[in-house]
Amino acid sequence: MSRSKRWGVMIALVWGGLAGLAAEPAPVTPDNFDKLRQLIQPQPGESRFWQIPWLLSLDEAIQKAAAEGKPIFVWSGAGGPPHTVC
Repeated sequence: MSRSKRWGVMIALVWGGLAGLAAEPAPVTPDNFDKLRQLIQPQPGESRFWQIPWLLSLDEAIQKAAAEGKPIFVWSGAGGPPHTVC
């Protein structure tokens, strides 16, 4: 068997083996639903982003920053302001 054929066979075997690893996920049953639901809920300390008192008005942020002598952090997202739904 030539070298290129051996490489082809090896690649085919690896590719076939990887395809077998992509098994069907276990179905959601009433018995495991509560456990799965708890796993996908936001965990304590995970959403600290929402604890920051964000200002949505740039004018209000400028006035507050000037009064407190602090800089402004502007967070902007592509496709619109960051406070909209992604």
